[in-house]
Amino acid sequence: MQVSSQRTPTEIGWLPPLAGWDKMNVDGAANGSQGPAGAGDILRNAEGRWTGGFVCNLGSCSTILAELWGIYHGLGVAWQQGCRTLILETDSQMALQLIDKRTDPLHPHATLLAAIRRRIAQDWVVKLAHTYREGNRAADWLSKHSLVYPYGKYELTAPPQRIQHIIGDDCRGTTITRSIVRERLR
Repeated sequence: MQVSSQRTPTEIGWLPPLAGWDKMNVDGAANGSQGPAGAGDILRNAEGRWTGGFVCNLGSCSTILAELWGIYHGLGVAWQQGCRTLILETDSQMALQLIDKRTDPLHPHATLLAAIRRRIAQDWVVKLAHTYREGNRAADWLSKHSLVYPYGKYELTAPPQRIQHIIGDDCRGTTITRSIVRERLR
């Protein structure tokens, strides 16, 4: 048996959570390997309505560290908002893998990963999920927008005006075509 790979055009978009659940989309961004970095999160209910969010200017760090800080802060915002059934979605498979696997105590992000795991272990249900960037557009915008703020975390009571078209697209089920590699056994 051989495995073959082929690219398949696939429609990707944001999907609302089931009734009774909330969804937080998270993203981190850095300019360069250790450049100006930020994170952004958007929390929405099953109708796709904004219920919270934040931007965080992190100073300078790597993209993976920005993603992890976004997840950490996002879990805190969701908990404070009273969410007890949460889907946390990110476009970083690496961040999800780091959270899921046992981390060497000498890993450079071990302390932050342990803090994330403690937040997940609180008295609630948290499902971590991967999405592609096309399904994470609002969080992607917020993470990049975070760099216009001074250093620090800023909770947002309402979505910035310039992101409302993305939220509207998400609620309407707008998709973007992405070529995804699919493996098949032959």
